[in-house]
Amino acid sequence: MKIIPVFLFCLVCVGHSNAQQIFSMSQFMQHNFIYNPAAAGASDQASLGITYKKMWAGIEGGPRTTMLYADKYFEAFNTGGGLILYNDVTGPITRSGVEGCVSYGIYTSDYNQLKFGLSGQLLQERIDKAAVQKYIPDDPLLATAGSSTTGDAAFGVYYTTPKLNIGVSAKQLVQSKLNFIKTTTLNESRLYRHYYVMGSYNYQLDSQNVLIPNFIIKMAAHSPFDFEAGARLEHKKLLWFGINYHYQQYYSAFLGFNINKKVSLGYAYDQYRTPLSIFDEGGGSHELSLKYYFEPR
Repeated sequence: MKIIPVFLFCLVCVGHSNAQQIFSMSQFMQHNFIYNPAAAGASDQASLGITYKKMWAGIEGGPRTTMLYADKYFEAFNTGGGLILYNDVTGPITRSGVEGCVSYGIYTSDYNQLKFGLSGQLLQERIDKAAVQKYIPDDPLLATAGSSTTGDAAFGVYYTTPKLNIGVSAKQLVQSKLNFIKTTTLNESRLYRHYYVMGSYNYQLDSQNVLIPNFIIKMAAHSPFDFEAGARLEHKKLLWFGINYHYQQYYSAFLGFNINKKVSLGYAYDQYRTPLSIFDEGGGSHELSLKYYFEPR
């Protein structure tokens, strides 16, 4: 088990150039504007929420993500706004940032909207050099400042109807350099573009129950194709539960309920198949979310 901190550190460093860099949320459809700025304000309900996720829960140094977010739709301007603050920690690396989103909608019919969105973010990435030195005493990162602050941008398109929601987006468009180590190689530390396609459909089973199939496709430079899909059953807009499958990685089960049509509580559990499920009690993930709606749902 002593090799795990080294493994986590290597996994994160490789992630800067060869894998997904943006954190993943199991309940992505409940706050989808974190992946697509055009979805900011799409629910027409002003809301404020917080989500905490602990991956590989049985392993010290496993990824931990805390996210605070809010969005609102301004009907008079057909405009939505969103704000995201996050702190993402994996082993010795911490990534903190703030992102502001704005969307503009064009009505294609009485109830259907085509929305366009932009966002800008400021982020800081820090390395715990003491933790690195303990396991990799000769690493070149030990001679650097150990932190890098940069900015980037995102763009998205989102189409919404009373039943169908679907969108495409691209994040980290600028591909800003992190500049931990000055280098001219192709594998320099930088942000890489991430592309997303996501959607859901509200299928009315009867007067009280709605089945909501959903999916998200993730693509990034030097990273394999990533796909997640599942379905959620919602009862009277008060209680929901569902399952998701993340291609070749994990299964998710989630449930939640609303209180007085204003407060939403959700929980998701992921069981990983790779890369760390071989360790005892190491392959699970827990995600908790709390969301407040300023108008009744």
